[in-house]
Amino acid sequence: MTKTEMIAMCNQITGGLSYTTKMPEASNAIPAKNCKVGTTLRGIKGSVCYKCYAHDRGNYQWDVVKNAQERRYKKLYHPLWVTAMTMLLWLKVKSYFRWHDSGDIDSMKHLCNIIEVCENTPHIKHWLPTKEKRIVREFLNRGGVIPVNLVISMSGYFVDGGTVKGFDDQPQITHHLTYSKRNRDGAVSKGFICPVEDDLGFKSCDQANCSACWNPSVRVVAGALH
Repeated sequence: MTKTEMIAMCNQITGGLSYTTKMPEASNAIPAKNCKVGTTLRGIKGSVCYKCYAHDRGNYQWDVVKNAQERRYKKLYHPLWVTAMTMLLWLKVKSYFRWHDSGDIDSMKHLCNIIEVCENTPHIKHWLPTKEKRIVREFLNRGGVIPVNLVISMSGYFVDGGTVKGFDDQPQITHHLTYSKRNRDGAVSKGFICPVEDDLGFKSCDQANCSACWNPSVRVVAGALH
């Protein structure tokens, strides 16, 4: 089987990868409408999901993008998903991978599958931003271990709000905060400011030479509301 044929087979099983202009390499977008915590927050003014960037805005509004996200979502529990996703990342990703430029952890099974893929691809630095505190906490309470090449970033729930509590003892769990432009000084005092989301002229992580989100030693990354 050729490399092209192997990629096609993996795409068929997983629904394929997604790509954004900001990220250094690939991602795996699924529908924002299926977010558990995010769906609740979307109806709360002042929450980071109230005007969700991945819910019918920008490129996410196009049918071709929505259909691709839906295709990936329907494939999440394919019995060969872990094997195929592992192979796909070995074939198409060199160094950095972001889980979910749209969407979030769907279940404990989904998180465990992601963890297994990360373990199978030690050459890649993985970043998983999430608001699913309950699922992550249950994983840890069951004795789950986050691999050293995965950073799980707990996303704060409200604009200009604080970090998610309860993970200070986890070196692979960091935090992401969203700030309004008027409160930038407050965000600076809390953590590292994302240069791409801060109107500094950078359009991508590569252009800004920044990989803070994949670095567990950067405990808090703050990005401007967008």
